Amino acid sequence: MFNFKPDSGWSLELELECFVIYKRLESDGFPHGLQSELCEKLAGHCKLDSGTLKAKVGNFKSELGHTEPTNSSKATKFIAKSYGFMSLKEAEALLTGYQLAIKANS
Repeated sequence: MFNFKPDSGWSLELELECFVIYKRLESDGFPHGLQSELCEKLAGHCKLDSGTLKAKVGNFKSELGHTEPTNSSKATKFIAKSYGFMSLKEAEALLTGYQLAIKANS
């Protein structure tokens, strides 16, 4: 469905991880510093740096109307349009379900 460049470090799973971070920020009222903290933690588990992950979370903020328009990927736009209404718990369940499906099919 989405064409992630193999050497980019991006995957649908990371897109969903960033969406969950966005939902956490949204549910907590976008507290100062939390986005950096969560993106730094995620960066420790993937090939991308925290600045790149923060930009992706920023794209979700943009797509869901909290900031000015940005140059979001097709995957980010799809997730925002299809699942932007979800609560944090629902977004976490979406991510977990995706991870389980990947594991079951590997």
